[in-house]
Amino acid sequence: MPDVNAPHAVTANASSSNGRSSGIPSTASLRSRHTRSETSLSEGPDGTFQALSLMRAAVRGEAPPDYSGYQDPWIRKFTADLLGDRAKPGTIEAACVIFYFVRDHVAYFDHEPSEQVVQDARRTIELGHGDCVSQSVLLATLLAAANIKSQFVIQMPSLEEGYSHVYVEALIGDQLISLDGIADGKDGRVFGSPGWSQQLPDNGQAFETGIPIL
Repeated sequence: MPDVNAPHAVTANASSSNGRSSGIPSTASLRSRHTRSETSLSEGPDGTFQALSLMRAAVRGEAPPDYSGYQDPWIRKFTADLLGDRAKPGTIEAACVIFYFVRDHVAYFDHEPSEQVVQDARRTIELGHGDCVSQSVLLATLLAAANIKSQFVIQMPSLEEGYSHVYVEALIGDQLISLDGIADGKDGRVFGSPGWSQQLPDNGQAFETGIPIL
């Protein structure tokens, strides 16, 4: 999630897809018509926070053009099928099932430098890929559908680099659990489990900030 120096953000890719079947509950229909909406972004941190606003809206089902969020019946059924008899909603076990689905079945796919892509959860499931932004939206949406609160956490390694990454923290009881979907062990990335998050350098400038969603 770089500081945005791009002319626009995209809430969904313009395409049509059956998605990838591996790891996806068979009871979920994977056909929908994809649409695209563009929003002009400011440069630097202001653009980053605009993108975060779109991310929060996507989780809540307030992002055009499809308005599919955690209360969408399709998402709620998908989440229920994903958990099955493996975990009860609202539990650490449910958060882990959701994390492993995103890590293992949603490929990390970075966007072009000239744009910031924000996909809603259904779009990312159907396409089978997304960057750290869209993976975080997916995590937060499925967590909310499983009665688990969460927040986005944005990281700034240095003032020069700006905001460069976002992940999710799930709140269960009084415990915050880091969930970072890009930790898939591919292309030099760490193979991480629930609780892992990207470490920031000890340079006196790096910090991270939590962003409430619901």
